[in-house]
Amino acid sequence: MHSSANLLLAAVLLVGGGLRRAQAGVVEDVVAKVNGKPVFLSEYNKNLREALANYQRTMPQALRDEEMVKELRKSLLDQMIEWELLAQKADEKKIQVHNREIDKGINEVLERSFRLDEATGQRRSDKEMEDIFKKELAAEGLSEETYRERIRRQTQIRKVIDEEVRAKTKEPDEVRAKTAFEALEAVVRDDTSTLAGLGDDEAQAYVLFGRQIRNAHSERVRVAHILCKFSPGASMVEKSQALQKAKDLKKKLAEGADFETLAQKESDDLESAPRGGDLGFILKGWMPPEFEKSAFALSVGEVGEPVESDFGYHLIRVIEKKAKEGVTFDKLKPQVSQFVASLDQEKALKAYVKKLREKATVEVILRD
Repeated sequence: MHSSANLLLAAVLLVGGGLRRAQAGVVEDVVAKVNGKPVFLSEYNKNLREALANYQRTMPQALRDEEMVKELRKSLLDQMIEWELLAQKADEKKIQVHNREIDKGINEVLERSFRLDEATGQRRSDKEMEDIFKKELAAEGLSEETYRERIRRQTQIRKVIDEEVRAKTKEPDEVRAKTAFEALEAVVRDDTSTLAGLGDDEAQAYVLFGRQIRNAHSERVRVAHILCKFSPGASMVEKSQALQKAKDLKKKLAEGADFETLAQKESDDLESAPRGGDLGFILKGWMPPEFEKSAFALSVGEVGEPVESDFGYHLIRVIEKKAKEGVTFDKLKPQVSQFVASLDQEKALKAYVKKLREKATVEVILRD
């Protein structure tokens, strides 16, 4: 919720961090040593690939900034060092993790990452889900035993954070919650002047959460579409063919064809077609102007005439509409209080890890 450097989130949702290699006789390059314990280059490269892939999906333009990529690499190494410090603290505190806790952690991963088949929108059976999970482990060169050790370490670190940070962080009072709400309300109005004086990470957290609030309360419409695409710079003939296809499909719908079934079979949008063309809720400003104008003008259940965009011709069906809602403190008090508490916990965790690092012997081996 906060930023790529969110230590609290990274420590709780570890992606490979803090896992120590147990294979006897295997010599690996290391990127750092924490109190003599190695942080392996293979783990660093794996985490870096995942971080870069995430940026490629969400902010591809950022990867063209060499300084940003350099900072990402440094931040990632710092996180892995901090994960190892927390893991060592767990060992020092002799924190125990029971098998049922490991099983629960693995089940959470399975449900979150493997239950839904994103290509079809269908829920997988337990066996299908477990088979795909095992294939993923094999592709990463991990045994089930090694993965269970990873979950055990993650759970240990989570318990350290619970004991040393969360349990010692007070819940925000109503005055602080109201102050935070006022800043968030300003962000909803695109006014960030109230964030002056905050650190970069905290200001970014307010911006992101404020936008979430705005999106959740703005006028929005849930739509599905069938795309009859044409290529960039398409000829009039190609465009005419796409338009004719859209008209033919519109005629079938008028004669009683099911929109969802038709979208699955005929839509050229390969991402939404398996879901019957469902694009979810959209806000004004999210879609091409022609698409947006039609979507917000249609009634629930209505299918519009073909609409042209740079991608092709769209047949748009409105599934649900939600009117703009007012943003009030009373309505959002629980969420805002939780938001402030999470910021406080993150600050406390950073301070805690800083103390651990000051007492530790850290050798950074990886160089730019």
